[in-house]
Amino acid sequence: MFRRVKNRPLRYLIITVYCVVLFTCAVQLNFLWLFGYSPTRKDILMPTLNVASELYTADSVLIGRYFDEDRDPIPFDSISSDVINALIATEDIRFYKHHGVDFLGLASGIVSTLKGDQRGASTITQQLAKNLFKTRYSHSQGYLSKIPGLRILVTKYKEWMTAYKLESKYSKKEIITMYLNTVSFSNNAFGIKSASLRYFNKLPSQLNTNESALLVGMLKGTTIYNPIRNPKNALQRRNVVLSQMQKAGFLSSDEVAQLAQDSLKLDLGYHAKVDANDSYLRSAVYRWLDKWSQDNEIDINKAGLKIYTTIDSRMQKIAEEVVAKKMKELQRRLENTWSGTEPWRDKEGNVIPDFLENQARKLPIYQSLMQRFNNNEDSVFQELRKKKEMEVFTWDGMKKVNYSTMDSLKHYVMMLNTGMMAMNPYSGEIKVWVGGINHHFFKFDHVNQG
Repeated sequence: MFRRVKNRPLRYLIITVYCVVLFTCAVQLNFLWLFGYSPTRKDILMPTLNVASELYTADSVLIGRYFDEDRDPIPFDSISSDVINALIATEDIRFYKHHGVDFLGLASGIVSTLKGDQRGASTITQQLAKNLFKTRYSHSQGYLSKIPGLRILVTKYKEWMTAYKLESKYSKKEIITMYLNTVSFSNNAFGIKSASLRYFNKLPSQLNTNESALLVGMLKGTTIYNPIRNPKNALQRRNVVLSQMQKAGFLSSDEVAQLAQDSLKLDLGYHAKVDANDSYLRSAVYRWLDKWSQDNEIDINKAGLKIYTTIDSRMQKIAEEVVAKKMKELQRRLENTWSGTEPWRDKEGNVIPDFLENQARKLPIYQSLMQRFNNNEDSVFQELRKKKEMEVFTWDGMKKVNYSTMDSLKHYVMMLNTGMMAMNPYSGEIKVWVGGINHHFFKFDHVNQG
């Protein structure tokens, strides 16, 4: 058939096009399971995001979240223009000029790599395809992925095709919004809103240039450029993003020089505040919803539900403050009365023998040490009595101490605990739920389990 075309260059061109079309069809159909799964039309039209569910009081105060990935998608208009500019300048300067795959950028990337300046050539749309459809995960790979060199070739080709599909169905604004709602920013923050709240305690629309540059800079490596774990690296990377914004014309050299002098100025208060809210209640609601979620085949951690309780946030706040004030006073009385002695006693007032040791035998570390020391309990307790620096919970805040595991166990066993629940007697609505003094250290819920 091809020999009928007399013009040799034209014949080679037709053969090349034919092979590309044939290869594309084979990849799309996953011919003989060689190429792995490719996103379908339905997948492109209805991409799936794992969205956190939120728990509210009756008066609409957020008191907790349930998630595998802490994600809360937002629209384009709710994202600072500085974030958009920083992203385009750093990740895909020709974003508005290509249709999913930037062959000019790809060629430039190859040349730069050959010169020793290694940089990626994936467009924002390609990265979105990778994030949305997990194209590099094992479940998306076919038999050809077992052949060295072919896996990345097939994967890249599928990402190109998926990028073209995305560009044909969505506008540039929609693509960049989906991208910013899907990327990971480490510390279990997925999407720009979760990241903005986690690192700066503000909404994405309120982010300034430096904050935007820091978050976009993290995308190159969320571990190495994590501002909490590696602030120096994060600061250097942020300044690189500022320089890229200058090259793209979004900032002047004077603005970059001034902004580069700024510190990171993180504000980690938002999640500390949310996590401190009544987690006993969050756990109780989660247990209550467990059967409902199974019956309805809904994963609470991914469904993006808004869950409203009958709790009154004002009454809850008062109850927590009263419990904290009273329990602090009672704890002081206990320590004054029993200081230097052991309060665990039987009805006759005798100290219960091996009380702490029996408590220690319930700890996971005890089982681990028993395996390590071949069930030699003397060696286990010798290890448990070795002192080390640690922090323990007290009513005056976290306290640094030089305790052994047994000392720490004694400290927590000596802590008094309580529970409180208030109900409207006419309707049965629960208005207050305080399961204990601190859910992080004491998981037992004195309302639900006591």
